[in-house]
Amino acid sequence: MTTNSKSINISINEKYLEGKEDNFDIISIFGRKNLDEIQKIISDVTGLAFVTVDYRGEPVSEPTKFSNFCRKMRTDKNKRTLCKLSDASGSIIAATTKQTSIYFCPCGLLEVAIPIIINDKYLGGFIGGQVRCLDAPDSVMRLSKNMIPGGANIPDTEIRAEKTKDVDISDLKIYSYKEIVSIAKLVELIINQLTKQELISGHNQKKNLTRISELEDKIKRLEYQNNSLKEKVDTLKRDNNLFFMRNTFNMISNLAVIEDASKTNGAVLRYLDFIESGLDIDGNKTIRDEIRKVEKFIKLNKIRYSDRLDYNIKFEKDVLDINIPYSLILPFVYAGIYYTLNTEDIDLMINISISKVGKDIEILIEDNGTGQAITELENVYKIYGGNHEGNEIVKSIVDVQKFMTDTFGTEYRINTERIKGKGTKVYIKYPINFDEGFDYV
Repeated sequence: MTTNSKSINISINEKYLEGKEDNFDIISIFGRKNLDEIQKIISDVTGLAFVTVDYRGEPVSEPTKFSNFCRKMRTDKNKRTLCKLSDASGSIIAATTKQTSIYFCPCGLLEVAIPIIINDKYLGGFIGGQVRCLDAPDSVMRLSKNMIPGGANIPDTEIRAEKTKDVDISDLKIYSYKEIVSIAKLVELIINQLTKQELISGHNQKKNLTRISELEDKIKRLEYQNNSLKEKVDTLKRDNNLFFMRNTFNMISNLAVIEDASKTNGAVLRYLDFIESGLDIDGNKTIRDEIRKVEKFIKLNKIRYSDRLDYNIKFEKDVLDINIPYSLILPFVYAGIYYTLNTEDIDLMINISISKVGKDIEILIEDNGTGQAITELENVYKIYGGNHEGNEIVKSIVDVQKFMTDTFGTEYRINTERIKGKGTKVYIKYPINFDEGFDYV
């Protein structure tokens, strides 16, 4: 018997079902944990036992407030099929009529099946009841124990709850039929409203999460761009180190006095070329650009240190047009030249190798310098206070290291290996597609 003639098919705008076409079921709407909680609350309010089934009649929730009698039935391997068929039959009747169905299970207990139908698609239903009812009209459907083979042979003393003497039925409550109908309508209203609410809120939540994700992406992208711009500005400041400029012009002045004008002119042109390349901070820089910049810097210093300085740069041809974070190599070359040639009476050789490894660019900068940490070398210059190039060199290296970890994470931390008296190796790597944003995977 159905509770009314009004269809309880939920009609909802298709936009709220977007993304659920391939996974549209009760669990996808409520979530298993939420479904169990809803079922428990309804069971607590109404006093009825409940279980939720899918469109096949299979349980998709934990049973709530099941009676001792029903638990005993469902743990009996010969009788539990009868209970499952009863649940399935009740939900199928409700799905077919698109109305809440009230019926007696084969054990004589009153049950109610409330279908969940959305835009004519039956998803399953809430099966509740396990109560005794003494005034139900004859029109109420009574499911038969003949639903399973041999069901008729199950003794009534075990099946008919109201006649049972050897099974605990003390927790089976008695409801009037009118009370059951009212409870069914209440639960029907609650379930329908909750279903609509879950679909709409789920849609809005997904929409909001998408928007939040987009905003987070935008913030990260802006942070990345800000870090990149800051690094470019800091690099420009480093490249125009006041003390380096002063020393360079002193060198040019001395050359003008003791040598011919052509050599002096060459030094000026090299320095201007280097400064000009540093001023160009617009757009992306490639590895080709970085190599040129490093070579200009080394050649400029070779005028000062002559044959004491030499270098070699090895690279794979297919890396030249790949972008590189602004001025990534120069600070370490600068440090090697300054701290070695000004503190040791040795010839300095700088080797740089650049290669592509998987999704990363790997750079190795090695020299045959002192192999001492910069903090140790700085002790030599304490007498000058802050009036020497080293302060800006240290800052440039700290800035580059911070930029790499802040932008790409600790996986891309710059590593340095020093062997005192033999030299220093600096290992750098960065993601090839870093210029496409912040997602480097």
